Amino acid sequence: MNSGNLISKVINQPGFAWHILTQKINNEAEDLFRTLFQKDYWLKTINQKEIRVTGMRRTGNHAIISWIQAQQPEKTWHLNNVKVNENPYRYKYQNLSYYFPQHQWSINNFKQQVKGELTPKDCLLYSYEDYELEQVFSHLFESKHDLYLGKTNKRYDVLIIRDPFNLFASRIKNNFLATKSKTKTPIDLWIDYAKEFLNETNYLQHNKVCINYNLWVKNKDYRQKIAKQLDMNFTDAGIDNVSGCGGGSSFDGLKLDGKANQMDVNNRWKQFIDREEYRQLFSNEKLLEYSLQIFGHIPGTEVLFPTKINF
Repeated sequence: MNSGNLISKVINQPGFAWHILTQKINNEAEDLFRTLFQKDYWLKTINQKEIRVTGMRRTGNHAIISWIQAQQPEKTWHLNNVKVNENPYRYKYQNLSYYFPQHQWSINNFKQQVKGELTPKDCLLYSYEDYELEQVFSHLFESKHDLYLGKTNKRYDVLIIRDPFNLFASRIKNNFLATKSKTKTPIDLWIDYAKEFLNETNYLQHNKVCINYNLWVKNKDYRQKIAKQLDMNFTDAGIDNVSGCGGGSSFDGLKLDGKANQMDVNNRWKQFIDREEYRQLFSNEKLLEYSLQIFGHIPGTEVLFPTKINF
């Protein structure tokens, strides 16, 4: 649920506001109780490998996550689209309990993890979408990491970035232009991600892996390099899958599942080139400069540039 929908629901449904408040109080009390009385949570390694992923929506996050899961020889726990600075298991447990109470098996499984009865895992993967990097990789979450997730043998922080021309075409197609940031526009957020990709900032602290989605889609050698960075045995399994998370492709849905290589993901921008709402996004010269640094010139997109730029 985005912030606009949440505010509207709180205003129109006072009972929901009370639910949110009591839930927050109970969460903090539960954290305090476990900190005081379950002090052995930090003694035992729970996760052999932990992969934390962040990217803007419609960046190809689910395609890459599905591919990562397919490379792992053992089962991977994936917590999709969790909330910053909260226990990922508790977020999934409470979200399912409130909105999807019919999923009792998953609800009970997450509840077990929330109570501190953490199941040993070969690989834990959890992902964030549309958040500011300082929120995802915060000191607050780090201070409670072992309490929430248990100790991990080896951690990885993954950033996924897609060129802005195709990214914003996909977001407009799905009416996903707004982000979860209260202070930054989608353009600001993309620039922040680009700076992290280029190591101008360094929020990702645990075995940093940055993935260029455009390259990942078309270059097998690049995917093999990413697999090596994540200490995975490269098989390229799952490369043609279309993940059902997020409804699949913005343009093709799930109809090309098993044939994802047929999706024209690097030419989505051409369908929006005459729309003023889309063209206005590229008046920011920093956006264009960072795009050129990371993705190079994408032929044809120069018609969107406000001024002449040397390629």
